[in-house]
Amino acid sequence: MAKWYKIPPSFRITQREYRANIEGMNIVFGAVLGFVLVGAENVEVRDFIGLLVLSSAIVIMILYLGSSEYKLFNAIMAGVSIAFLPYIAVDLFDITEVPKLQPTLAIWALMVLAVELIPREKENNETSLENDT
Repeated sequence: MAKWYKIPPSFRITQREYRANIEGMNIVFGAVLGFVLVGAENVEVRDFIGLLVLSSAIVIMILYLGSSEYKLFNAIMAGVSIAFLPYIAVDLFDITEVPKLQPTLAIWALMVLAVELIPREKENNETSLENDT
């Protein structure tokens, strides 16, 4: 029976709630990233392709934060990549600035890490097998 009328007994989230958090953030920040990249519309094609490759690589690192067992490694790689994004963009490509790209990626990564730190209920084997099929 649904427990829609009850208050949760703890702040631990279920695996489904965790996935909903991560997927919701990915949708929102994916849309925001699209708006941010509109700011690069006057960049030459070669440089825009470079910006897309750099952005995609960092987005993949952010997605790994919520999916991989190697959280610390992926957090360091994402953080370093986001921190050095402006320098890489200037040195490798003729992109002087995409004003809101770096903060967008940084906040996305921090939000994923915050969700990772929320205590979760232990998943039993039956539930995990049902969700995998």
